Amino acid sequence: MKKPFKMLTLAVAGSCLLTFTPALAMAQETTAVPIAATSEPITAVPISATLPDTQAVKVTTKVIEETTDLLTVKISVPVISGMLDTTYQTKLNAGIEDKATKEIDRLKALAAEDKKFAEESDYPFRAYELNVSYELKADGSTAAKGIVSFTVSTYEFTGGAHGGTAVEGYNIVNSQQAAVLTLEQALGEGGFAAANSAVRYTISKNPDNFFWDAITTFKIDADHTYFVDSKGIVNLVFQQYEIAPYAGGIINIPVDETTSVGPTFTLSTKELATGPNGAHFVPLRKAAEALGYKVKWSNKTQSAEVSRDAQWTSVTEGKNSYIINKMAPIKLFAAPKLMKGSLYVPDEFFSKILHLDVKNNENDNSVTIKG
Repeated sequence: MKKPFKMLTLAVAGSCLLTFTPALAMAQETTAVPIAATSEPITAVPISATLPDTQAVKVTTKVIEETTDLLTVKISVPVISGMLDTTYQTKLNAGIEDKATKEIDRLKALAAEDKKFAEESDYPFRAYELNVSYELKADGSTAAKGIVSFTVSTYEFTGGAHGGTAVEGYNIVNSQQAAVLTLEQALGEGGFAAANSAVRYTISKNPDNFFWDAITTFKIDADHTYFVDSKGIVNLVFQQYEIAPYAGGIINIPVDETTSVGPTFTLSTKELATGPNGAHFVPLRKAAEALGYKVKWSNKTQSAEVSRDAQWTSVTEGKNSYIINKMAPIKLFAAPKLMKGSLYVPDEFFSKILHLDVKNNENDNSVTIKG
């Protein structure tokens, strides 16, 4: 894969102050202990910025605690100081505290209704819980490329077997006219493709930790929660049950030079079939789904649709005509074949049609597909 994405350049001198729209939207259903998404070494891909020297922001904590028969509250509200844009800073701090206060009021009202219903129905009521904390990821200094990034974690218990935690991200350009840093800006040109590849890479490394279909059903859009770490690496945040079971917790996936190459899948000789001149046939569904493609089979037409992101193609058993999106048909060394109860395609289908990296391993005659 070539350079996964271009790095962001922020010309702060001409940036406009955006309307304050903090990302802290307290969720009602949430998750527990965060887990590391991958233990692979991370190669930093820092955000590049054209910025004047900026000092690091300081963060102090305002603690709100309250215990009643309805609700137990412990909230650590971050209070930011040292931003270049003090007007934005004031709105930011006020907005965060206002969100926390409204969440207390919301849960109090819900708990009061639940307690009343419990008394009328003669069953025990357990007080609700609210716990909010934060973590500074990037301090807005020159070393942090002028980016202030922090996360706010909200744990709620409103009955049932357990509560849960949801994470929201704040990402701000620390300039004289501070502005929200969007995910699109943070990722840069081609960044969403790199982000998708990073998610597929992470899932493929430990598939048992995720939902069985997560590699083909996950979704990243412009509003996806993220943070920027101290190395300038964008980290995608996935909430409880978003791509993994409850035990998976909050999952953070870095988008860097290691992960953005996408997943790798190797097929042994037992999984392959042999074509002309020793070329390989590959089981389409098994390989494609492992690489994050959706495969839809039609018994009526004996054909399969293969899609991932903007890519789409359809292959038909016995027809040596391969189309990717709306390009002209291409012939490969052979047509797809039904063998062993599955549709097999030439290994070059993955390189010439899907534009992935295919390697024939001479030591054991296996095939590795990457991307």
